[in-house]
Amino acid sequence: MSRAIRTVVAATALSCALALTVTAANAVPSSQNGTQTSAQFFAGESAPWTAQTVGAWGNIPTASVNVTVPAGTTRFVDARFTAESLCVGDPSAWCSVRVVAVNSAGTTIELQPVTSTDYRFDTPGGAEEAHALERFSPSLGPGTYTVRVQALRITGITQFALDDYAFVVGLVEP
Repeated sequence: MSRAIRTVVAATALSCALALTVTAANAVPSSQNGTQTSAQFFAGESAPWTAQTVGAWGNIPTASVNVTVPAGTTRFVDARFTAESLCVGDPSAWCSVRVVAVNSAGTTIELQPVTSTDYRFDTPGGAEEAHALERFSPSLGPGTYTVRVQALRITGITQFALDDYAFVVGLVEP
């Protein structure tokens, strides 16, 4: 192998290693372990819903359930959302969803992994298609929580519609 080729191979290997290191440094791991699901909640909707605002999270109607963590215990929530999605607009933009738990004091807790607006539920291009998201909460203390799905149109998105969606929430014992 010539010296020039060896140099190019070495530079490429170093670049790949650095890219993996940077990616791993930005990752935030999260995990939970449960023994059993003590309650399950199901919600669904067959009528389409369209996000009306840009740059603000909006609650998806009927994709919401109330759960109660009994006194003297803790639980975590496992939430799954599936829907047909249509995202229209600038090809560099995207449509996002997240799952949150809101306690009785009104504090909003984004379920894990917390990605804020970075989660791309759908991107422009193509017809309506099926998409899914699953998230879990940190350990929740006693009380009542509203667990809901929210949607966001990033700047550049002209339409974000969800149809035929299902929302499943499990209350899991540690």
